[in-house]
Amino acid sequence: MAYLTVTWVEGALERYLRRRPDDTIMGKKIAFSPRHYLAALLHIYTGCFSLDRIARLAGLSEEELRFQRAQIDFMSLVDYLRTRFAEWFREHLLLRDYHPAEYGRIALEYCHLEEQVRSQVRIPLLDQLKHLCYDLEDRLSAGKGLPPYDEHLFRRLLFFFLAAEGLKPTLSSRLVNRARDLAERAYPGEFSRLELPSPEGFSERLYQYLEEVLSHGA
Repeated sequence: MAYLTVTWVEGALERYLRRRPDDTIMGKKIAFSPRHYLAALLHIYTGCFSLDRIARLAGLSEEELRFQRAQIDFMSLVDYLRTRFAEWFREHLLLRDYHPAEYGRIALEYCHLEEQVRSQVRIPLLDQLKHLCYDLEDRLSAGKGLPPYDEHLFRRLLFFFLAAEGLKPTLSSRLVNRARDLAERAYPGEFSRLELPSPEGFSERLYQYLEEVLSHGA
């Protein structure tokens, strides 16, 4: 099984390895080794991996990683990459249709991300879902449905959040349940097709997959 989040890590690392000598990050000349950059990328997983595991995946000692985490430049890079990842993840959810079972797997990955990253994904998407709910409610009262583009967005967002809340309930459940109730009126039976995977052993499977695909020789 492939992992959506690992696709981003691999792609970001590959772009970093192909960087030009004059490239910058956040307006500064790049001063990080590939291993340190990989360690920064892997901070999206601090929701499920210990620092020791992140260090091992990056080919660093835990002591070296802890030292880097005490440095402003490294943690600024971590925050920058978290934000870039969240933007990428949101874009994938907004622009692509997935099978109901795939939404379950993507939501399982999301639930294992670092809390700050989940917030950066969740808050803008929930805001969009909320506005779509207002619009759908108004249109249903007039006997209409959402325009095609908005309907696609609504379906994508609701499938994702139903899966995420089903796996790991949060305070967002009130809005998600409201959206589900509206969806049952507008698209009867559509969202009952959602399939949730078992979270048992997920962290270990993800770690083993990352071990297989990441190279420490860079």
